[in-house]
Amino acid sequence: MANWLPGTREGQLNMAKVWATAIQNKGTAWGIPTNILPELQASITESEQILQTALSADRTPAITTECQRVFGVLVEKLRFIKDRYFKTPPLVDEDYTALLLKVPDTTRSPRGTPKAQMTAEIGRSGTAMLILHYKYAEGTEALADPHTDVRYQVRYGVLPPPGVEPAGTDLIKAPASPEELPIVFATKRKKDIINFNSADSGKTAYFDIRIENGAGENGYGPWCPIFHAIVP
Repeated sequence: MANWLPGTREGQLNMAKVWATAIQNKGTAWGIPTNILPELQASITESEQILQTALSADRTPAITTECQRVFGVLVEKLRFIKDRYFKTPPLVDEDYTALLLKVPDTTRSPRGTPKAQMTAEIGRSGTAMLILHYKYAEGTEALADPHTDVRYQVRYGVLPPPGVEPAGTDLIKAPASPEELPIVFATKRKKDIINFNSADSGKTAYFDIRIENGAGENGYGPWCPIFHAIVP
């Protein structure tokens, strides 16, 4: 039995009558076509009549079967109306309560801090270009939350070879923590092409990545180990 539907035929019939009254009063405002109400009222009348017979001393197996059929039709009408017209505005919380339905829960389910680690395989696309192919760090795939809208935070920076003077945002030494990497961006792609300046060719690019919480709570997963490659 659906959790929105009363478990007895009397309860189902009462719900149908409540809905019919509500549709009569607010159906136009809710955008419900005019043919829905008379169809529902006809089903209510048929259901009420067969239920009275099924509960009387005149009940037979055939009447019981017919009662099941008639109420099956009524429930399908209720289900159609609910799914088609009662799931979106302009209904408000008070309307759902009046319709004997639960108020929809629009509160986003909280997500915990991500536990998996994201890293990347590095490819080369051309002069002064590297490609990051994102993947879960080995052994952490099982920690990924399949319901999270995955986004990554990427940090990187370049270190000149020995004897070359750092310029601009260049690193002055190999980074020991992600906070030392000066350039940061967020991405939801499966891969990103990093375009360096032509003057960066031959320098070492260092990267670090972590997963952001996709539920809008700004939680972050652990940083992966810093990795690097030579800029072509």
